[in-house]
Amino acid sequence: MKRIFALALLGTLLGVSVPVLQGQAPQRPTGNVENGKKQFAARGCVSCHSYSGQGGAGARLAQNPITFQTFVSYVRKPKGTMPPFGNQIPEAELADIYAYIKSVPPSPDPKTIPLLNQID
Repeated sequence: MKRIFALALLGTLLGVSVPVLQGQAPQRPTGNVENGKKQFAARGCVSCHSYSGQGGAGARLAQNPITFQTFVSYVRKPKGTMPPFGNQIPEAELADIYAYIKSVPPSPDPKTIPLLNQID
């Protein structure tokens, strides 16, 4: 409890907002799914992650449990072959892209697709 109070006090002295709710994750901004879908294509994400974020040359983004802050950090300073976007993409736009990625429904189980289960 003392640590939380100290962080809140430090934030007040520095003039910054510090989340102090213990045991709760910071809220991600609400994004616009339709705009996120457009930006996902316009920013070239589809080149590596496919149109639905299912992966390809790049990582699978759909159904990936990363947090919004982890997503933003990775886009800004990625590891591996992804080009760094730094601050080229505003956080509100990243929130839209994140909302789009999170809106993609899971792929169906192959066992439930009749054509894939036909034995001749």
